Amino acid sequence: MIGELSIGHAYVGGGDYPRPERIATGLLGAVIERDPASGYYRIAEILKGQNWDKSLRSPLTEIGVTAKEGDYILAINGKPTNALPDIYQALVGTVDKQVTLRVNATPKIEGSHETVVVPIDDERELYYFRWVQGNIEKVGKATNGKVGYVHIPDMGVPGLNAFVKYYYPQLRKEALVVDVR
Repeated sequence: MIGELSIGHAYVGGGDYPRPERIATGLLGAVIERDPASGYYRIAEILKGQNWDKSLRSPLTEIGVTAKEGDYILAINGKPTNALPDIYQALVGTVDKQVTLRVNATPKIEGSHETVVVPIDDERELYYFRWVQGNIEKVGKATNGKVGYVHIPDMGVPGLNAFVKYYYPQLRKEALVVDVR
């Protein structure tokens, strides 16, 4: 129908349909992989954020959290992760609540330590932030810092805020790539 009308900003929504209750699963702001040898989960990458902004809070980068990239998560609130088919089972219902992680640089209990983290409910903004920062870095590297990069995610208030956030710090560049896709 939208194709026949030849317009882009048309939406369908609302109506009488049941909305199932969503299960709030805590997320750690990290890429987590299962180690096939030990069965424990390893922190492959911690997504960087800007913890002063609630939408970009990255739990494993907060003050006092002692987990780092490459560490193994051996237990969550006392539940051994090598006994879980999916690590997120132990994080159901933990959004904005303190969770104790037992971590170690090796997949062994000996020498491990505990750290407390407060999971978030959504990592999309952290992945978006990583993507934008990666693009800024690629453009800067390819042009020896002469060209800047600004991504504008939409034409609303968030897009205007993103423009201001990234445009002014790069104002003195010789050129800018303004990505509005």
